[in-house]
Amino acid sequence: MKTIKELISESLTEVAATRDINRQNSISRVYKACPELKEIDDQILEVRNSRFIAVIDKDERLIKRFDIAEEELLTKRGRIIARNNIEPDFDEEKFICSECSDTGFVKTADGKVSVCPCRENELEMCYEQSGMADYPSYKMKNYRDDYLGDASGRKKIKGMMNDLLKELIGKSREESKSYIYVYSAPPQTGKTFLSICVCKTAIKLGKSAYYAKCEELSALGTDTLEALKHIDFLVVDDFADTVTLSNNVGSVLNTLLETRAASRLNTVLVTPFPVNELVKKCDMRISGKLQSAKKISSEGR
Repeated sequence: MKTIKELISESLTEVAATRDINRQNSISRVYKACPELKEIDDQILEVRNSRFIAVIDKDERLIKRFDIAEEELLTKRGRIIARNNIEPDFDEEKFICSECSDTGFVKTADGKVSVCPCRENELEMCYEQSGMADYPSYKMKNYRDDYLGDASGRKKIKGMMNDLLKELIGKSREESKSYIYVYSAPPQTGKTFLSICVCKTAIKLGKSAYYAKCEELSALGTDTLEALKHIDFLVVDDFADTVTLSNNVGSVLNTLLETRAASRLNTVLVTPFPVNELVKKCDMRISGKLQSAKKISSEGR
């Protein structure tokens, strides 16, 4: 599992190579259309090489001579470029994306750092590696507050989830006060949709995040489980007391919650059941943690 920063970092070598190829192609096109310019540039290169040798030999007379020769050639070069309407920077390396200068990240209007639109491929790859391969169409802009007629409740929950995102982006771990959250709402109220959208948004803002179904935790590979102990934001969906009592899920989840809480990393448990019911029936190691968890719901804590 790789974070969006790691995926973008890995692509920088390819981006740099593309910039260089574009530069070479630009030079070739201009030289083909204007052989006179290539001849001048070859002469300038020859003069600079000769000057370099003169500098090594400390021959001040030749150095001055080559300086004058280069200045004359550059003047002539400028006239050729202007006469043929050639872009003066045709031989310079240019950014592929002017918006992010090929870094892969841009600043939003509110000052936050976000993944540049030019890195959509890396984003989609990161979503897939972060447990959301089956949800490509889930986007925050499609979340409707008035779905099923509960506009105020859904709006409140969305606000609480967004506040959690703001805390993730704007506060240090030392400033965080809650590490375990329980997002509780009835079935078919958009919990999974919103949870995935928030998880994707965290990734888009440059954070490491992962979405997992509770029952699938024990089936995840060792490397993935180790990574989940340290990522910035974890969402565990379909959380239920019966799930924690089977297939070693309770043990795996308990380890994740304890390790992440010790590192002050936030985890959201998404469930259709009331928290007080879960406290009574869950694996006892999880029950204790639920009692101090912060509740995300339309009713509040």
